[in-house]
Amino acid sequence: MAGMPVFMRWRRVALSAVPLAVAAMALPPAAAAGEFRLLLEGQAGMFSDGDYRGLDQDQAPLRNDDSRARAGLNLQLSYALERLNLAMAYGPSYERSLDNADVSGLTHRLDFGLVGDLTRRLQLDVRERLLKTPDINLYAPVTTPETTTVTRRGDQLSHALDVTLNHNFTRRASLLLGVSHSLRKFEEENLIDSEALGARIGAGFSFGSAQRVEAAAGLGRYDYKERGDADVGTFGIAWSTDFWRSSHVRVEAGAFSVDSTERVRTIIVPDPADPADPEEEPTVRETVVQDSAEGFRGSVQLSQERRFVRWALGLSHDVSPGAGLGRAVEADNAFVGLSFPVGRRLELGLDGSGSRQNDLTSRDIDVLNGASGDPDGDELTEFAAGTARASWTFAQAFRVEGGYSRVWQRSRVEAFGNLNYARYFLNLAFRLYQTGETPKEPESLGRPTDEASDDQ
Repeated sequence: MAGMPVFMRWRRVALSAVPLAVAAMALPPAAAAGEFRLLLEGQAGMFSDGDYRGLDQDQAPLRNDDSRARAGLNLQLSYALERLNLAMAYGPSYERSLDNADVSGLTHRLDFGLVGDLTRRLQLDVRERLLKTPDINLYAPVTTPETTTVTRRGDQLSHALDVTLNHNFTRRASLLLGVSHSLRKFEEENLIDSEALGARIGAGFSFGSAQRVEAAAGLGRYDYKERGDADVGTFGIAWSTDFWRSSHVRVEAGAFSVDSTERVRTIIVPDPADPADPEEEPTVRETVVQDSAEGFRGSVQLSQERRFVRWALGLSHDVSPGAGLGRAVEADNAFVGLSFPVGRRLELGLDGSGSRQNDLTSRDIDVLNGASGDPDGDELTEFAAGTARASWTFAQAFRVEGGYSRVWQRSRVEAFGNLNYARYFLNLAFRLYQTGETPKEPESLGRPTDEASDDQ
């Protein structure tokens, strides 16, 4: 495959985190004036798609891999310095089908966060996520509102990097500068790779110690290689505040505009019975379609972290590069997560997510793009999943995790299957090494000045 060299490079990048972490373990905690936390676990488990029912657009059954074994590592670390906080979670795992020895693959999950004060007035915020799944990993629960689809072949790579600089002119007013880059690659022949690069500028105003208003404008470009590209402009106003205890809300509203160029190739087969057509071989005709669209964008984020309950809710409606579609789309994403401890060793949780990709225009080129079904519909893909999970820690260094997921998908795009199945999973985690307290997660990092000396 043409994309395989890129996959190998990302695999080497992800694996490079392991020797770095091992080297960090060798450093004594007192080597630097900061709080270093590291946790390394081994994991082994099984997945079973108990009633897998997958159909393609012609209602033909898709491949069914009933049971899979999994073995991997879970590496978590965080480092709190006086002016810099960072956290990383990395999990490589090997999966293999118990029904077909030839079906196997290596999964990589990387989540990295960094916040720091470069000067007294300049702050830096970096967030990076990477996911590389093998051919057999059809679905894994997500923890953020993001576009999710299940392909006929699960082998894909997604990467997202966001860097933000915040310069404080006064205690209340600040300037925001940011850049972002995302990449999505597929091994499925009928899916189209995409790359997005964007920049934004804005201003923020704080009211009191808890409320903040931000206004930002951005420009971006979606690149689909030989398939086309799109230029995107966005604008939004956001308001955020803390309420009650350990609770946070953020609301954003704005608009977007898209100017796109799409190149569609069609194969013309000559009619041998037509004497006026001298062609004997099929020809390829390329059609260039230029279009523009405008729309509304908005999002809502709610979260609360308390001693006996943690929950998060996210909703978003925005322009998106699209997952494997080769053109910009409107994407609706939702996520809700709830977890609460029962005693000191048992934790229960519920997670749900949903995604929908809508066509920006009502052009009559859906058939050329592999779409089928209702020609008047705007929905290209619809996805929903729910997970119930439990985690029990015993003997201090061992943890058993199990759960049940239900996955549902409908699609007008030929490369995506119509799915409705359940997944059962069971996993054993055992501690290999730990120093310090439990590492902080990348999404929970605060400003260095906001960090307490110890967890309560």
